[in-house]
Amino acid sequence: MKRRAAMFPGATLQEIAAMNDNRLIRPARADDLKGILAFQRAAIAAINPRTYSAEARDAWARLPAAGMQELVASGRYLVAEIGARLAGGAGWEPLDEPDQAAAVRAVFVHPDLHGRGLGARLVGAVEALIAAAGRRRILVPAALNTVSFYQRLGYVANEMAVAALDGADLRYRRMWKTAA
Repeated sequence: MKRRAAMFPGATLQEIAAMNDNRLIRPARADDLKGILAFQRAAIAAINPRTYSAEARDAWARLPAAGMQELVASGRYLVAEIGARLAGGAGWEPLDEPDQAAAVRAVFVHPDLHGRGLGARLVGAVEALIAAAGRRRILVPAALNTVSFYQRLGYVANEMAVAALDGADLRYRRMWKTAA
């Protein structure tokens, strides 16, 4: 029996993968915020508990969209749609640094679609926007479960850092890449 995807009732994972050409990446709108929170929280809930404690994941899930309204309003957050559902998103913000850097922000893909190339497409689209804005370097604060994903995209791991989220510490790796 084929496994069915929870987010896309009636569609098998193979059918969802075959929809690759029907994925639409577009700027997020204010009315997307509820859907954005849904795929962000689903992605956080799917993180291996050995990577982050339940306390850290719960704190992160309570605050997954810090600054999301501003990113959406500024046109710097993209979402991916499959059919009429939001499946993932990624954004960016300029950094106040002398080398014209920017940071990739809030990259999440619904866990039903992990490993299917959607995250790489979203990050690639954001990188193109960053380069078009004249930014030369790109920072990604990579959650520990995503370090190898970003390495495959050409990012180089740098120092570890810690974000304090609602009373829990969330460790992450700062990773850099030159904008194309």
